[in-house]
Amino acid sequence: MPATQSIPAASAAQTATWQQVRQHLEAFKRKFYLSLLLRGALVAGGLLLTFFVVFNLLEYFLYLPTWVRGGLLFGFLGLTVWAFVRWIWQPLAALSNLRRLLSDEQAAERVGQLFPEVQDKLLNALQLQGQARDNALIAASLEQRAGQLSGLEFAERIRLKEDTRPLWKYAAIPALVAAGLLLVWPSLFVQGTERIFHYSRAYAKPMPFRFVLGDQSKRLQTFKNENFKLEVLVEGDALPNEVSVLYDGRERRLTKVAPGRFAFTFQQPQRSTEFQLAAAGFTSDDYRLKVLERPNLRDFRVHAEYPSYLRRSAEDLSNDGNLTVPEGTRLTWRFNTAATESVKLLFRDPSETVTAQAADDDQFTVTRQVLRSQPYRVDLRNSISPNRDPIEYQLTVVPDQAPSITVEAFADTATRRYLALAGTLRDDYGLTRLALHYRVGTAQRPGTWRTAPIALANNGPAQTYTHQWDLAPLRLKAGDQLEYAVEVWDNDGVHGPKSARTRPITYRLPSRSQLREQLNADAQSMQNKMTSAQEQSKKLQRELAKAEEKLKTKRELSYSDRKEMQQMLEQKQQMDQQLSQMKQMFEQLQQKQEQLDPRSQQLAEKAQELQKLMDSMMDPETKKLYEELQKLLQQQKAPEGELQKLLDKLENKEETMEKELERAMDLFKQLQLEQKMESATEQLEKLAQEEQKLAEQTEKAADKPSDQRQQENQQLKQQQQDAQKQFEDVKKELQELQKMDQQLDNQNNLDPMQQEQQQTEQQMQESQEQLSKNQNQKAAQNQKQAAQNMKQMAQKMRQKMEEEESDQQQENIDHLRDILENLLKLSFDQENLMKQFRQVDQSDPRYQQLSQNQRKLRDDAVVIQDSLYALAKRVFQLQSFVTREVGEMNGQMDQAMQQLLQRNVSRATGSQQMAMTSMNNLALMLNDALQQMQEQQRQSQQQQSGAGKPGKKKKKGQQPSPGMGQMGKLQQQLNQQIQQLQQSGKQGRQLSEDLAKMAAQQQMLREALQQLEKMQQAAKEGKNGKPGQQKGEQGMGGMGELKKMMEQTEQDLVNKRLTEQTVMRQRQILSRLLEAEKSARERDLDNKREAETAKVVPPGFPPAFEKYREQRNRQTELLRTVPPALTPYYQREVSEYFQKMK
Repeated sequence: MPATQSIPAASAAQTATWQQVRQHLEAFKRKFYLSLLLRGALVAGGLLLTFFVVFNLLEYFLYLPTWVRGGLLFGFLGLTVWAFVRWIWQPLAALSNLRRLLSDEQAAERVGQLFPEVQDKLLNALQLQGQARDNALIAASLEQRAGQLSGLEFAERIRLKEDTRPLWKYAAIPALVAAGLLLVWPSLFVQGTERIFHYSRAYAKPMPFRFVLGDQSKRLQTFKNENFKLEVLVEGDALPNEVSVLYDGRERRLTKVAPGRFAFTFQQPQRSTEFQLAAAGFTSDDYRLKVLERPNLRDFRVHAEYPSYLRRSAEDLSNDGNLTVPEGTRLTWRFNTAATESVKLLFRDPSETVTAQAADDDQFTVTRQVLRSQPYRVDLRNSISPNRDPIEYQLTVVPDQAPSITVEAFADTATRRYLALAGTLRDDYGLTRLALHYRVGTAQRPGTWRTAPIALANNGPAQTYTHQWDLAPLRLKAGDQLEYAVEVWDNDGVHGPKSARTRPITYRLPSRSQLREQLNADAQSMQNKMTSAQEQSKKLQRELAKAEEKLKTKRELSYSDRKEMQQMLEQKQQMDQQLSQMKQMFEQLQQKQEQLDPRSQQLAEKAQELQKLMDSMMDPETKKLYEELQKLLQQQKAPEGELQKLLDKLENKEETMEKELERAMDLFKQLQLEQKMESATEQLEKLAQEEQKLAEQTEKAADKPSDQRQQENQQLKQQQQDAQKQFEDVKKELQELQKMDQQLDNQNNLDPMQQEQQQTEQQMQESQEQLSKNQNQKAAQNQKQAAQNMKQMAQKMRQKMEEEESDQQQENIDHLRDILENLLKLSFDQENLMKQFRQVDQSDPRYQQLSQNQRKLRDDAVVIQDSLYALAKRVFQLQSFVTREVGEMNGQMDQAMQQLLQRNVSRATGSQQMAMTSMNNLALMLNDALQQMQEQQRQSQQQQSGAGKPGKKKKKGQQPSPGMGQMGKLQQQLNQQIQQLQQSGKQGRQLSEDLAKMAAQQQMLREALQQLEKMQQAAKEGKNGKPGQQKGEQGMGGMGELKKMMEQTEQDLVNKRLTEQTVMRQRQILSRLLEAEKSARERDLDNKREAETAKVVPPGFPPAFEKYREQRNRQTELLRTVPPALTPYYQREVSEYFQKMK
């Protein structure tokens, strides 16, 4: 702390004089400290300089060992520190008030020694100053002394020059010696100081020669694990023959390259090394080979994060810089290095250089999303050097390829209502969308493109597709062209989905004339197919008759007989195939006709009836008979008479088939004629409307300027030419109608209307010529007259159609009524004859007469059969089972005739009973058909009296199923008769006769119900191609149980049991019949809805397309076998391999 603070504070009475004394004392102390500092600096400087000169002299001349030089260095440093603290630091600290060397009393003593007059006065005053507060006398004494001492300057007695003069010689002498040595021998201090300072180095005495390092070795730097070649040149008067190198305690001889030139290689040094050169007993100074470390790549890993849309897991690749990755992959390099300060990835384009980020010690990471292939180099650097060898790799980026697509089209050549499209889709990673582009127009007006999606099976990279394109919504017309293409998109998540599109495909619809020609060709082919089927059926009949004749003379069939019958079975199979083809051809023909000109409801119903007729030709009962024949042929010995009966049945079936084919041929021709007439009529009406519009446009063009009128007349002229071509087509249709009418058995006597055709053609031609002359008014007048003529022609044709239809309908009704009356009479006669046979004995002469009556009834049945067949060729409403029932009736009557000749009355009456059942069934069916025809006639008359066109309205109130309604009425009448008979009380013979009649009526109703069930099952089989037995009973309210109840009633009536139970059962029978009638009506309505719905449902794929689709499915299965773990390149290679295999 400051000295002033140690002096006791003066009392209040202390004067300023005492403060002055104290200031003089402090000044004395400061000057004393300065004197000490100057003297100490001279002593320390002289001492240190002396030791410096001595130590340099010793080292320069003696070449002291390293430990001695180390002692000298550290001794000199210790002496320097001691001298500084001892002579410089202490007075300097006191001078700066950092420490106190003299107290006030010590300073007072030194002042008393320097000033004799002061002696110990100042010391005593300082000692008594603490007592002055309590003693006034002491205070007065101190004040007196202060006055005596205040006039003295204590610091003047300390003279700095005199105090330091004796010490200058101690500093001056070493300084002069050192200066002289420095001037005379400067290397003394340089070399000596250097060797002492680098005490650890070995220094040798000067040699008579010197070592000089070569130019490549002067830097004495090399890199770790790299050889260093040391080149040494020896210069001087005397050169040694050998030179060695000393390092790591070893001595190695240098290789003499030339006189005075030596070399040595340090093999892959790992650390810095000190060495000396030695030759001829002399050793050089220490050299240091500094081993530097280049940046080194120890190892690295690459983390690949693939684009998310590839659905591939990230991968880690170790020490594999040559990379093949998908485009858009995010790569992260993790480098493990040594002695590396920076890492860069250098690409071909300098602007793409990427600097790695330091992670941990010698760990670097760099991330980059790769988009293209290119080489790259890993550049390692530190402050000294880059990496020695270039680290180069190739980065191969596999771009997301565009998808590929193929398309194959399968047109519906029958209806042209759909296109089946199929093809393959392929991409390297996956697909996202598939679409169909299309436009509808003409060659002159292509139209605008539209797009519709197509469903993909999955998002896989390779798949096939199929698409059934419904063309109905496009409303294509004859002559239109449909241009379309299919486009697919991949799942490229880097640049966005890429697409591939097939080349546009053009689908042209034929013109009306082309369609008409095709329809005519198909109709002719259909007729040829029917004719061929008829010939085949006749041939089959002959073969059956021939086989039956052979069986009459043989008990067993020979091998050749069996072979011939086997050939008959094969012929039947071929015939069934022809019938199936004929049915398919008719369906396609109707579809094409509907596409060309939509038919009226009446014609549609006729076509439907004809379709049913063709469906029913595939008779399941006939098929079953042929299957039985096949089984009999496989047996070694057939039961006696069984084969002959079977052949007889088959012959009757084939005869019926021939009749049905003949009927189908006539009905088909009639239907074609009516369709053509309706089409021609509608075409004339449409053409008349267009001609009328053309006349109006011609009149409007007359009021326009000359240039504009001439230009529009050219367009009108072209339209008139098109109308003339269309009228020529109508004329051709009318000519074809005339030819078709002449080929019919029942001709319609169509009016050719030659005069109207010529007038219309002439007027249209004149209008075209007048348009060329710009005579619009005259041209319009001729066009109106031509339109009026075409309207009149259409009306005349329509009126003719209506008249012919009405007359034919009335004639058919009359014929059917006559047939029904004859059939009923035949049934009653057969019943009476059957009763007479039961009452006559075989030996009775009347037996022969009754047999003649049976023959007469058979002839009457033939007349009914011929009449019914003739009527069936004109009436579409007569179902095929009517003609079959006629055949069954005649067959039973033939059997009755044969059994009567054999005088087997019991079997004959049984056949008569069966024949009578067929008659009753026929009566019921024909009665329903008659009612249906009368209802149609009534509706037709209503339509003709109304404003609409004939045949355009749908029918109402049609019977749901033939015979069902009539059976309900007959059953109700029978129930009433049974109830009345129960209440009448009749007995004896009259009761027996009534009960027998009622039993026969109940039997007739049961057999009619059974026959109706068979017909409905046959209709189902014909429609669906599958047996309808599974819905036989359920579909009509449980017919099996109903027939059993009827049989019980028959037994009660035969056994003369009329009880309340019988009456209750009859009520249940009636109730079941009514339920069956309702069920049948609902079923027919459902069938009608299904038929209407089927019109808008596209048909199945054509056979060619099905075969193509199977092949594609197999190919898809192959593509699915490609292992998913393969890289995209190998996936493509495997897929192409499978494609080549296909």
